[in-house]
Amino acid sequence: MIIFAIIAIIVILAIVLQGCNKKPVPTPNPDPEPDKPKWEDYYPIGHKIPYDFYNKWIKRIFDSGRWLDYENKIINFMVDEDRKDIFDELTLAKLLTHKENDKWFFTWTSDLEVFEKEDYWATPDEYVIDKNGLGDCDDFCGFHCDFLDRKSKYWLVWWVEVYWKRYVKTNLKNPDGSYVYKWKSLGHAITILKRSPESNWKCFSNNSFLGMSNGFETLEEIIYKFVPVNDVRFKDQYELTRVRARHPIEGTLLWEVKGEDMT
Repeated sequence: MIIFAIIAIIVILAIVLQGCNKKPVPTPNPDPEPDKPKWEDYYPIGHKIPYDFYNKWIKRIFDSGRWLDYENKIINFMVDEDRKDIFDELTLAKLLTHKENDKWFFTWTSDLEVFEKEDYWATPDEYVIDKNGLGDCDDFCGFHCDFLDRKSKYWLVWWVEVYWKRYVKTNLKNPDGSYVYKWKSLGHAITILKRSPESNWKCFSNNSFLGMSNGFETLEEIIYKFVPVNDVRFKDQYELTRVRARHPIEGTLLWEVKGEDMT
């Protein structure tokens, strides 16, 4: 009996000591500003954060000499446009139509022509310094995001990818002589912003500033500008497949929503 009692005491002591040595589970730090609006408050209904298969983001190297050259060139553009030290969306709109030698500096050009790649997401310094403003929608978008988030310090800036299908006519013909139609997959990168939580949504698409005056009340209104699935005239010609948003500087995928959930 004494032996059993000793064994029981040893077991109890082991359990107690184990409990004493066990690391406490840390309690999460409370949100210091729980009532302050956050980006997550404006994510679309039905969104999710899937694994990011499509990320071609290139890290920005802010302490490089080339980055300094890029910033100095943009500042010179701002001086030329009489917007010195004014970092806002109107300045960005002017920069996007800045001219050198009577030609727009920022000009849409395919990645195949400029980078010899089908799809390449250039960093702003590469886009402006190396390629002299020649690039496609994601190159524009990277520049928009850098200017509005890092320089203008707007409350919300998202790199947004819109993917859809469109029913298009091909060069093939049916036996009756009519043309064959097929679904073609398309995509576009745009920059979406809110200057403050209370302000309306606005959008930059390549050289264009959408919603310059009054903005848009909902995110969906902007998406429908590119994929008019809400218009009965085009309902059978377009299919919105998905929309996703990234962090404007880090490229981290913030959310994705399927087309049917947004429409």
